[in-house]
Amino acid sequence: MGDAIRLDRVFLFQDQISFLIPHEWEEEDIPDTDHYLYCPPGTDSGWLRVSLITQRGIECPTDELLSHQEDWLDDGTVRVFREEKSGNLIKKWQKTSIENGEPIYLYYWSVANAILPDKLLQAVFSYTILADRRATRENTDTVELLDELICGATFGPPLTIQ
Repeated sequence: MGDAIRLDRVFLFQDQISFLIPHEWEEEDIPDTDHYLYCPPGTDSGWLRVSLITQRGIECPTDELLSHQEDWLDDGTVRVFREEKSGNLIKKWQKTSIENGEPIYLYYWSVANAILPDKLLQAVFSYTILADRRATRENTDTVELLDELICGATFGPPLTIQ
């Protein structure tokens, strides 16, 4: 990507997760849902959806995270790895589907991390495009950027300086 992209940090689910998104992307208002939706302005393809699964009261959340890693075995269609800087456990996969009679393509990321003393958070991201746009340079660049931004998501409330 040649041009510098301006990014904004968004804090979601009462600041339990934050990540960067392109500055010009808009949040779509979807009343009575348990997820957030972002997209470029005026788009007809390319929606990023974010939801959060919270497990509380876990005796040892780091052990639970390791258990997730074993459950999420990398089978060739699903890629599982630990992001070095954040310690996030990442699971990535893709699939095709039909929505309103239109072929679509979905990219998925599950991003999990332990929050001490007793919580495990797992954010599920999906990026949906029209299937015929999958191979375009614009989509390839966007998915590459989203992959980097999503894998670097931060869990827990933001640190406050005292």
